Amino acid sequence: MPGTLTVGERIVLHLGQYSKYLDSYDAPLDVSQDGIATALRISRAHAAIELKKLKENGEVLEKLVHIKRGKTKRKVYFLTPAGEERASKVRQFAESEGIEVRAFLDLKKCKGPELWASLDEPSREVLGQAGVFRRPFRRDALPETTISLLPVDPDGMVDLPEALKEYSATVASEDQLRRYHSFAADYWLREGDYRERLYHLVGAGRGKEAEMLLSSKASVLLANADQDLHSIFSSVLPSERYSGRVLFAQARAALQAGELDAALDRARELQSSTMPEERINGITMEGLVMREKGELPRAYALLDRARDELPETSVRLECEIAETLMRAERLPEATGVLENLLTGEVREADQLERIFYLLGLAYLRSGMAQEAVRSFSKSRGAARDKENGEIYLRLSDAYSLMGMEEKAVEYAQRAKRTRKPNLGRS
Repeated sequence: MPGTLTVGERIVLHLGQYSKYLDSYDAPLDVSQDGIATALRISRAHAAIELKKLKENGEVLEKLVHIKRGKTKRKVYFLTPAGEERASKVRQFAESEGIEVRAFLDLKKCKGPELWASLDEPSREVLGQAGVFRRPFRRDALPETTISLLPVDPDGMVDLPEALKEYSATVASEDQLRRYHSFAADYWLREGDYRERLYHLVGAGRGKEAEMLLSSKASVLLANADQDLHSIFSSVLPSERYSGRVLFAQARAALQAGELDAALDRARELQSSTMPEERINGITMEGLVMREKGELPRAYALLDRARDELPETSVRLECEIAETLMRAERLPEATGVLENLLTGEVREADQLERIFYLLGLAYLRSGMAQEAVRSFSKSRGAARDKENGEIYLRLSDAYSLMGMEEKAVEYAQRAKRTRKPNLGRS
């Protein structure tokens, strides 16, 4: 039965696992107040109150030692001989009552079936809801339980061990899982996390909302595309109304994840559309896939065909054409495409950032170092992220080509101190 072990008894049992560290120079975090609270799924304040009682009873002693891999000393707690005796009695009591002790101790060491068997229905419901979350979430988002069930970190966040997440999914019905995912989807809406919301909308069977979110937030989501995002996007089944936008987003996610065959399938589905814009998107995507496959003449032909079918110039498409030309070592043509764009009215900062970046690459590969420095500097000027490691690296290359080694080293060091965003550039 849940709740048959008091918090004090659980602390005694928990500390009984670490008696071997009593005379050690350092101790594990698990015997600190924070470690005890996290392991036993109780608040730090609750742990402090119970530890005070145990010290007053002479069952726990307090020491100031180094925590393993820590730089400072912290208070930690160990059982006294009286505490060891009590721990032994608690274990005997638990065994006689049929209580599974591990279910009341560290959640990381507790097997799913053992914990599940010890819980009442309301607690199982909370554990099931927590189990669908892939990322840490706020504990106060879920109802309280009669026992301290979920591991809460000092910031009030919960993240179940993977083994428990997997087990809770196996014991929940399909209806329950959809309901849990629906709850999580609404939680992430409030938190503003579109990726997690989309994942849970799919799990909840809320297909229309999933395709609407994918259609409206594709660009935001694709800024951090990876294999996980490709998998989520692929799970969205588009209706006729949103088919074009969803397929295009799925193709882009697959391309960025390196799933070229999947991207090609979506591109060809788009080309079968009766809508001109969707067909052009399909041609463009096939061109980009061919470029990644190394089929540069085919890639250029497709992108040039998409250009011919567009009613007006697309900066994004022109940049893709320029990048394709550069990969084919057709540097003067690539430079011409980019310089031509700058004669028009390009006002979007991200477009200017990419144009100047690609132009800098073209100049750099043509041996025009000064022109490359000017272009990369203008790219950085237009960038929202002024500490762009990728641009710093290219500036380092350009200064090195000019023989300015001190400047080259300076920008190389700057690049190391900053992150390199995945901007999909050659």
